Amino acid sequence: MFDKNEINVLMTSLNSLQIKGSDAAYIYSIQVKLNNELERIKEEELKREEDLKLGPPELREKKENKEPVKKP
Repeated sequence: MFDKNEINVLMTSLNSLQIKGSDAAYIYSIQVKLNNELERIKEEELKREEDLKLGPPELREKKENKEPVKKP
């Protein structure tokens, strides 16, 4: 849909509008949707960062399946 910068521009624009009382609920619902989308994008970015720290899936599986080696 939109990227993070576009959402921030839309939010800033909505916050600076002169709103009639009859439009307040509609504008509020748009702000909620934009906030939800922004949170979703932030969560995706955090997940991507975590995935980068863990490495590619092939190597990640090998790390998880390794059992500690016991010395006799």
